[in-house]
Amino acid sequence: MTAQAHPPGSVRLPLWPARRTTRSALAVMCGLAAVEIGHVLLLGRDFTHSAVAIAVIVLLSSTQLFYFCRPDAPLRFPIGPLVVTGQMALVFVPVFAFHHSWIALPGLLAGSVLLVFPAPVGKVAYGLTVAAAGAAQAATGGDATTVLFGVVATALTGLVVHGLPWFAALAARLAESRTELALCAVADERLRVSRDLHDLLGYGLSAIKLKSELVHRMLPDQPEQARESVAEIIDITRLTLVDVRSVALGYRLLSVREAVTSAKAVLTSADIDVRLELDDRPVPEPAATVLATLVREGVTNVLRHSKAENCEISVRRCGRLVLLDIVNDGAGHGTRDRSGSGVRNMTERVREIGGQVTARHVDDDRFHLHASIPLDLAVEAAEKTEEELAG
Repeated sequence: MTAQAHPPGSVRLPLWPARRTTRSALAVMCGLAAVEIGHVLLLGRDFTHSAVAIAVIVLLSSTQLFYFCRPDAPLRFPIGPLVVTGQMALVFVPVFAFHHSWIALPGLLAGSVLLVFPAPVGKVAYGLTVAAAGAAQAATGGDATTVLFGVVATALTGLVVHGLPWFAALAARLAESRTELALCAVADERLRVSRDLHDLLGYGLSAIKLKSELVHRMLPDQPEQARESVAEIIDITRLTLVDVRSVALGYRLLSVREAVTSAKAVLTSADIDVRLELDDRPVPEPAATVLATLVREGVTNVLRHSKAENCEISVRRCGRLVLLDIVNDGAGHGTRDRSGSGVRNMTERVREIGGQVTARHVDDDRFHLHASIPLDLAVEAAEKTEEELAG
């Protein structure tokens, strides 16, 4: 079995199960052919008889190996039954024409009828083929022991021949499934990186842009304050680089308090009055990282898609729920984020740990982002993910 070409950027997995099954089929066919050829030579018949028998053996073995053992072989009507008819002629014509007896070669025919015909018909055809093999042994002068040996050999060979293509097809489907799973894993990882870059870097870059504009305005008249703002830009840049590394490593834990404190500082720098309410009780992972990311994305949207003068940020616990609310003014309908990627990313993150997100205009001027996360479900989702990774 040959591996198929894959487009650039896709995942290519080794098809060793299918190849191993194909090698097993080759070994079985060669073994059966060697046994039958040895039997023909031991009979000591004339050259014509031996040549015809050996040609039949080679033709039957090749047909079984290169047609029936292919996972994609067209077995149904009309090709499959025609090939079986040809096999039947090759098996039984020498019996009548040369009075030749086979050892296990009729088993190839028995296995083929199981593959080609539907279950009820195939089983009947299999039984008739086994019985016919015994009758052929009797017709060529075999005693009771020889007839019994021929029947058993045909039955067992038929089962083996029937199983080899089935295992080859199963191995091919297994390889395809593994490739599909790998492609899904790659797609999920790309989605994670894309989402993390949007959520983490969007906040940092927006803060850097805001601080840079502030420095530009202060440089002529307030150089000392501008120098302090440049130092803040450096700090934000350093934190953004840390976020980039965390995205690349696929591991990051964010603090809700640090995210809220940073958000307040960035909003204040933009001359936005901030009202902050933060519950001091710790939030367990993964809810803490998700909440911190939500705060960052919410504040980024306030900076990019509104002309806010006031913003309220609230993180509070209500029983086993943790609630986040970000409300800002200056959010006319014409300034909303029409791309939808930020809200969509936030919604997906929260849903993964059992929570909900709503983002809506309260009135013509105010926008409200609300998230509710049940901590029990968040912990269960994290444990389930760890178990899947461990498995």
